[in-house]
Amino acid sequence: MVTTIRKDGEEVEGSKAESLALKDIYDLLLKEVQIPTLQSIPPDTYQNIALLLGNLKGQRHEGIKEKIRKRTVAMICSSVELLLEIRHHKILEQQYASKLALRSMIVTGFEYSKVTDEEKYILDGQKESDKRRMAVLAATLGGRPKVLDSMSAKIRSKQTVVRFIRPMERFIGVDMTKYGPFMKEDVAVLPYENARSFIEKGEAVEVDVA
Repeated sequence: MVTTIRKDGEEVEGSKAESLALKDIYDLLLKEVQIPTLQSIPPDTYQNIALLLGNLKGQRHEGIKEKIRKRTVAMICSSVELLLEIRHHKILEQQYASKLALRSMIVTGFEYSKVTDEEKYILDGQKESDKRRMAVLAATLGGRPKVLDSMSAKIRSKQTVVRFIRPMERFIGVDMTKYGPFMKEDVAVLPYENARSFIEKGEAVEVDVA
């Protein structure tokens, strides 16, 4: 399978297109590392990278070409993981600086327009996490143990859908219910704590049913 990518109005085929794409990703990462403020990136950056990786992973070669393909995929994945981590850290830092600045009536340079939709999706989840942290803190400092009990009950009763990637013997869940045995690729609804344990051990993966 040959990948064709149009770049600057010119069609480039095969490994040349992949090397150009890898260089582009490296340049984005290098710039993000070298400059302390959040940098502007094309809004479809992550989508284009996903498309490129999908094409690369769908290819099969022999000998040295296959080694190059696998190495290219690994380098792109590592670069993107680091890029996302650095940008997310900057966003959180600059958001915190903005909050402090508002309290002292200082205008800061945080630009929300530089954040991609995928990064906004991460921030949306971060807001929910922050709300829960503040709720726990408020209940603790406010001397309201019943509220904390209610929070604990919610997490204990939470269930998660998982798909097992290796066989699993029968076990007793945290809710004292018997589960299993399960075969590889079996899907099950488990208590959150049990599911988390299996996922962390690499014995199952979470299934998104939303």
